[in-house]
Amino acid sequence: MKYHQQKGFTLVELAIVLVIIGLILGMAFKGKDLIDGAKVKNMQAQYNKIVAGFNIYYEKYGAYPGDGCASAPAAGATTCPTTGRNGLINGASETAAAITLLQNTNILTSADLRSVFGQDWVISDSAATQTGYANNTNYLTLTSTATAAADVRFVCALDRLMDDGVNTTGIVRSVGVTYSATDDCWALSGQVSIGIRVLP
Repeated sequence: MKYHQQKGFTLVELAIVLVIIGLILGMAFKGKDLIDGAKVKNMQAQYNKIVAGFNIYYEKYGAYPGDGCASAPAAGATTCPTTGRNGLINGASETAAAITLLQNTNILTSADLRSVFGQDWVISDSAATQTGYANNTNYLTLTSTATAAADVRFVCALDRLMDDGVNTTGIVRSVGVTYSATDDCWALSGQVSIGIRVLP
């Protein structure tokens, strides 16, 4: 009688394969966390660059970009008329002109104004009363109104990184999903508006 030797995997070989699969899955999940963290830091860097752009423009031209613009600036224009300036960027024409002037003066590029959410940053009307936002304050937002446009997880994480972690106070504000400094940002779900104070 002949015995045929059966071929198969040993327990050691199976254990090694399972360990390798576990490592690959662990790296995939950690990689997603790293990407999400990089998006939050990118938003902070964009905000800092835009605020620096406002300050550079003010130092160079003696007024904030858009202040006094009753209409869209002409192609290539770098300033608005000096009449009508009040130290605020208010009204639709002034908020739109602010971004245009920052780009016309090559202080900011269109890439600097593209958010991680795929939408362009805009300057909100300082006279607008948006629920949860301070009056007579300019915010960097994704839309000109308080509509939901951003993933609350990223907004909450940005609020924690830059501010107090509460959606109704401080520099970073949002409307749509309430969170506080003790909440786990990455466990939240939904869309919120985002406003990051630029002026004053």
